[in-house]
Amino acid sequence: MKVYTSALGVRGDMLYCPLPVSIDSYWTCEPNCAHCFARRLNRTWGWDFRAADVEAVKRKLLTKKGKSPLHRALQLKKTIRLGSRSDPFQDCELKHKVSTEIVKFLVKKKWDVVIQTKFPRRAWELTGLGENCTVMAVIMPGLEKDWEILEFKRTEKPIRRIKMLSYLQKKGFRVGANGEPFIPGYHTIEQFEETIKLLKEYGIKSYNTYNLHMNDYVVKNLFNLGLDIEKIWYMNQDEQWRPILRQLLDICNKYDIILGCPDFVNSGWEDVQRSNTCCGLDVKNPCTFNTHHFKLAVQKGESPLELWEGIGKYEEGKTLVEGNLDNAYTLKDIVGNLGEGELCVEIFRDTKISQQNNSRNASTLSRKAESSGCERKGPKK
Repeated sequence: MKVYTSALGVRGDMLYCPLPVSIDSYWTCEPNCAHCFARRLNRTWGWDFRAADVEAVKRKLLTKKGKSPLHRALQLKKTIRLGSRSDPFQDCELKHKVSTEIVKFLVKKKWDVVIQTKFPRRAWELTGLGENCTVMAVIMPGLEKDWEILEFKRTEKPIRRIKMLSYLQKKGFRVGANGEPFIPGYHTIEQFEETIKLLKEYGIKSYNTYNLHMNDYVVKNLFNLGLDIEKIWYMNQDEQWRPILRQLLDICNKYDIILGCPDFVNSGWEDVQRSNTCCGLDVKNPCTFNTHHFKLAVQKGESPLELWEGIGKYEEGKTLVEGNLDNAYTLKDIVGNLGEGELCVEIFRDTKISQQNNSRNASTLSRKAESSGCERKGPKK
C-alpha cells in the first residue's frame, strides 16, 4: 500500500478560508461523486490507493519548528478539518482505520477538529468522538435525488445523516450540515427550502452553501449523467447566481438557520455571517486572516489588517483588503455589487485610512456602521 505523503497540509487559498488546515486520510475517495472537483487530481496523478501514515501525521502535528503557514498554524493549534479532498470515513476506513486513529489522537491532545463526512454514523461508531470534535455532515439540497444521481448511493442516506446529527447534538456534540454545492440550473429554491425545513425539524442550526466548482472533469461527469450542462454553466455565473444566493440567505433567515457562505462577494454587505467560519460553524480556534473575517471586521467598523496572526502571506492579504487585484475578488468587489450602501463605501474607505495613519478608531467606525444599517444583524423574524 502506498503512503499518502501530503495528508496534512494547508490550503493554497487560505486567504479565503478560516479552516485551511486539513488532514486527508486517503488520496482517493471511493464514492467518487459526480460533482466533486477534487477528483480531477486523481485523474492527473493517479487513482492508486494511498493512505496516510498515522505516525508521520502525529509527528508533524506536534512539530515546534518551521516558519511556513502550515507550521505556524500548527504551532498555534488552529482548528483542523478532517476530510477536505476525500471522505475520512469512506468504506476503506472499515479496514484501515486511519481516520479512527487520527481522531483518537486529536481527542487525546484536545485539538479542535471538524470532521466533514457523508458517513457521520460510521464516524461515531468507530471513534466515539470527543468534546473537541465537531461533525459536519455533507447534505446537498437535493437530498435523496442527489444521493441517487450524484453520489451513486455509495454513501449513507441523507435522512440518516440528518438524524445522526440530531442524535449527536443531543449527546452534546457540536454539529452542522455542509450543503455544498447548490448547483444552479439543477437544484431549485424549493428543494433548498425543503432541506432547511427538514434540518429545522431535527434541530440542526447551521447549514452551508456555495455554487458549483466547475472544471472539465466535473463538466464531463454531469454531461454524461444527462444534465443540462449549458444551463448549469450559465446559471453558475455571478449575474445569475447572485440573486439565487440572496434567496437562499433569506430562506435561512426565515427559519433562523445560520447559513455559512464562502461567497463573501455575491452575498453582499448586508449579509453578516453569524459564525466564525464560512461553514456556518463556530469553532474554537479558526484562522482569522482571511476574507470571511476581513468582511466581518469592516462590517463592525474595525481594521481587517489587525487580524494578522502570522499565518499566510500578509502582503497578499493587504492587497485583498485594499482591493488592488484584477484577477481575484477583493473587499472592494463587495461594495461594487450593491446598488445602494454609500455609507458602507465610506466605512470601507475609513477603515483603509485607519490602517495607514491610525487617525480613526474602531468606536468611531462602529457608530458610523450602526447609523448606516451595516451593523451585525440577527435573523429576520
